[in-house]
Amino acid sequence: MSQSQEQDSPPNAARQEASPSELGHLFGGARDALTDDMVTRLSVTATEGLELLDRINRSGIAEALPILAQMVKSGDLERVANIVRLAGSAQDALTDDIVTRMAQTAGNGLDLLDRVNRSGVVDALPAISALVNNGDLDRLVGLARLVGSAQDALSDDIIKRLSLIAGELMCLADRLTRNPNFFQLVDLLGRSDVQSTLVAVLNGLVQAREDVAGQPPAKGGLGALLAIARDSGTLETLRFASAFGHGLRTQNTQE
Repeated sequence: MSQSQEQDSPPNAARQEASPSELGHLFGGARDALTDDMVTRLSVTATEGLELLDRINRSGIAEALPILAQMVKSGDLERVANIVRLAGSAQDALTDDIVTRMAQTAGNGLDLLDRVNRSGVVDALPAISALVNNGDLDRLVGLARLVGSAQDALSDDIIKRLSLIAGELMCLADRLTRNPNFFQLVDLLGRSDVQSTLVAVLNGLVQAREDVAGQPPAKGGLGALLAIARDSGTLETLRFASAFGHGLRTQNTQE
């Protein structure tokens, strides 16, 4: 008990040392140090502080303190501050020219969307998707590039030549269509027997040319003529020529 009393004695002694007279002197000194200007400032500061506390109390910010504490712990508050700084930097970097351009771009984009909506291009999206899936869109792009390259390669001279050729082809087509025998010729050329006959005639001409080119020049005279006449191939050729003439004469009589 004695030790506890001894330990408690110094604080009690310290509390007993501050006498009311000394406190009075302390408050008196503080009152003498306060000027009217300082008192006015302290009163204004206290008033503003009380008004701020009243606004905070009325705004209900106390209810947001748990959320703010959670954001501080998770680091989200720092991220929000960084986003605000980024937005502020972007706002500072935006000049009147940039704002005008952005507004014009936004207006043009809305105008484009309105035109796309009115044009009914949404109905074509399935067809475009099908073109993309089967690769036809790439083919169309390649065809457009080919046409563009051809257009770039066409000079004035080439265009004149092409127009001249096109005009001549149109005149030739007009003449052929006016001739009734042209369609008969086309029908004949469409037949397989006529095609095989033309092929045989052309092959025969080529073979005859090669045979004549490989033989020595003819000597002439009656003996050479008789030698040709004695050849069996000569008789076959004459027979074929006779049959050809008979058939041609028959066609002429039928017309």
